Amino acid sequence: MRSAEHSVTERPGPADAFYPRPIELRGLRPGVLQNRDLGDGVEVVVIREGDIVHVLREVCPHMGGPLSEATYCRKDGTLECPWHGYVFDVATGALKDNPNERIMAPMRQPTECFRPDRTPRYALTRLAYTVVGDRAYVSRTRGRE
Repeated sequence: MRSAEHSVTERPGPADAFYPRPIELRGLRPGVLQNRDLGDGVEVVVIREGDIVHVLREVCPHMGGPLSEATYCRKDGTLECPWHGYVFDVATGALKDNPNERIMAPMRQPTECFRPDRTPRYALTRLAYTVVGDRAYVSRTRGRE
């Protein structure tokens, strides 16, 4: 998610609106899942596809699995969590496949206290960024394109 491209080489402001460490765009390999430390204890996974850069929190929303160890399927544009196999769409952050729903389907019968149609709707946390020169400054607030 890009908020704007600037031809200037200075940091966007205000300074506290962005994480302290920008992502060096020049060093990103296309089609490869890459881990980056933004500072302040925040890590993200970054995937570059041409001019599009996806910046996502490094933690799976299901149970906190390390997405830096996830499997990225370039063909489908998906990320599979290494812990439980949840599959997410990289472009939207949406959950595409919850393997528990398939595995547990025979046992998912409605009861007074359980409604199988009310399953959690996990989504990846996508982060907005601003490009300045060859750096992407990641916003501290969540954003959508």
